[in-house]
Amino acid sequence: MVEIRRPSTSAAGAEWTVRQVTPRARWRTGTESCPACGATVELDGAHYQVELDRERPPNPSEKLTRERRLLSFCDESCADEWVVARDAE
Repeated sequence: MVEIRRPSTSAAGAEWTVRQVTPRARWRTGTESCPACGATVELDGAHYQVELDRERPPNPSEKLTRERRLLSFCDESCADEWVVARDAE
C-alpha cells in the first residue's frame, strides 16, 4: 500500500477549483513528483492529470481572466485521494 501525504495548501489553495481529472499517456517528455505520494511520474507514460483553475486578479493591461494549473499524479488512486483530501480542507 502506498502512503498518501496530504499536499501542502500552497499547492492548491481554496481559490483553485478542480476542473477535471484525466488519464494521460505520452503527454510530454520529462518527470514530475506526484503531489500525493511523492513518486516520480514519467510524463511520457501512463499517468493522471488534475486540472485546476482560478480567477485572476483584474489587470487592465491583460485580457486573461482565468489561470490554469496542471498537476501530474502517478495513478488514479493518488489523484482521487488528493482531490478528496483537498476538498475536505
